[in-house]
Amino acid sequence: MLTKVVNMNSIVDDTYDAYGTHDELVLLTNAIERWDISAMDSLPPYMKIIYQELLNIYDEAEEVLAKEGKSNSVIYYAKNEWKKLTAAYMKESDWLNAGYIPKCDEYMKNAVITATCMLYVTNSLVGMDELYMTKENIEWLTNGLLVARSAAAICRCMDDISDHEVNQQRGHVASIVDCYIKQYGVSKEEAYVEIRKMVTNAWKDINKEFVFHKEVPFLVLELGLNFARLVDTTFGDGHDEYTSPKSETKKMLSLLLVECIDI
Repeated sequence: MLTKVVNMNSIVDDTYDAYGTHDELVLLTNAIERWDISAMDSLPPYMKIIYQELLNIYDEAEEVLAKEGKSNSVIYYAKNEWKKLTAAYMKESDWLNAGYIPKCDEYMKNAVITATCMLYVTNSLVGMDELYMTKENIEWLTNGLLVARSAAAICRCMDDISDHEVNQQRGHVASIVDCYIKQYGVSKEEAYVEIRKMVTNAWKDINKEFVFHKEVPFLVLELGLNFARLVDTTFGDGHDEYTSPKSETKKMLSLLLVECIDI
């Protein structure tokens, strides 16, 4: 389930980021907000394929949960994270279309959504033991549990640093680097230093959550922690290991899943 969601978000993200026109993106955002097959009629042909497949993921998940006798209550929240995510993507498109560079706080408020942590963490609950899929746990997450918000902030800051040079060349929505430079009148290098401090503070917040947030099950907190760990692996050296075809990701996956271990 989560693999399908990650793959679908790669397509949706690229659509908002590079391929869709502003007017087309308005249509897609409205269709996802409606979450109804009839909304597909308003979309251009290539978006119809995307929209159909997105709806199929959750239709299939509900069928599987029903066969296994599990609750599908988390599906509502999983769909809602898509609505929040695409609305945030749309806001970025609006900013780009208007040539607007927001202040850092305004940018990060939207960026903790576009970082996709909440989407992935919420969808990770689909099909889990019902001990963890309680309404209370789900709402802790979706209402902005600090560990998830901190993991999202780590993702957005590290991703923006790794992509900054490339995005400047191709015309892209302002990143946290651009926002920081404009707001504080500093150099790119100085902005990098301060943004990395934000990452360090976010890690401290994650550690604090594990010490003090005892009412949330460890496994639920760990979903956010593991997202932050993934981000550190993907963007930790200042390079985008997710996007680049020359990245070390393929090698790492091969070592993890394919290569034999000598005993």
